[in-house]
Amino acid sequence: MNTETADLRTAAPLSRTGRIGTRETLITLMRREFWEHAALWRVPLIVAALLAISTVFSWRIEVDDKHLHMLDASTRIVVLNMSQTMFALLIYIVASCVVTFFLLDCLYAERKDRSILFWKSLPVSDELTVLSKFLIAMVVVPLGVFLLAIASHLIALSIWELRLASGGVPDVVSWNTIAWLRGELVILLCLILSSLWYAPAAAAAMLLSAWLKRGPILWAFLGPLLLVLLEGIVFHTFYFWHFIQYRTSGIWHILTTRGGHSVMSDNMRMLSDFNWAAAFSSPDLWLGVVAAAGLLYATARVRRYRDDT
Repeated sequence: MNTETADLRTAAPLSRTGRIGTRETLITLMRREFWEHAALWRVPLIVAALLAISTVFSWRIEVDDKHLHMLDASTRIVVLNMSQTMFALLIYIVASCVVTFFLLDCLYAERKDRSILFWKSLPVSDELTVLSKFLIAMVVVPLGVFLLAIASHLIALSIWELRLASGGVPDVVSWNTIAWLRGELVILLCLILSSLWYAPAAAAAMLLSAWLKRGPILWAFLGPLLLVLLEGIVFHTFYFWHFIQYRTSGIWHILTTRGGHSVMSDNMRMLSDFNWAAAFSSPDLWLGVVAAAGLLYATARVRRYRDDT
């Protein structure tokens, strides 16, 4: 009995150490991606800085007093929310382009420069390596975009208020803390939704990066085009093209449609008007997440044996 108790006591710290070790290894691998792919953080940061300082160099907008009088408080709040959305959208689009090339190149590049031999010599599993790259692309970068958009927008608003005080710009925006927080919540929910919806596409890009011996970026764009053309010429159907369209923008049609009509034509009460329940409960959304998990598992298996040696 005493021997069994002693064994249990010594086993518990070891298991805790194992969990901590896995977490620290994952964090180190994610830091590695930012070291080796500095564009992941540099490009969104540059875009956010340019958006913020662009307010300084914006031209003086000549607005008639009559039109300014027509801009009531609710309209100025709408301008506030729309500017939030535009800042986040522009940074997200640029970051998405960087992430796309990162996913298509991350596992191919390590085989090309033979650095995979070094990483395979370390006690790091293929599953953990693949997971770290996926989390960088679909969790860390979107969260960074969200924070950068907040900082950039607040700086831009501060600059605008300073110029407004000097009479350099018209009074077209009004600060409202509740409306601003609602706008940031909408942006955060959209980022979460986009990460879940595009997860299978990201995992498929990683599988191509691990599997193809050359030109994964070329095949990622040329392959679907050839399939669409082949289906149209041979079978005279466009199911694959419709599938690509749906996986590109389908979730946003679900989000912005309620009762058979678009809510974008309403008064931009986005938090209450958008069909969040339908979007987050969509079977296609969660089937895509399951597909992404399967593709990530396949990517890890391919990486295990695909070292070009």
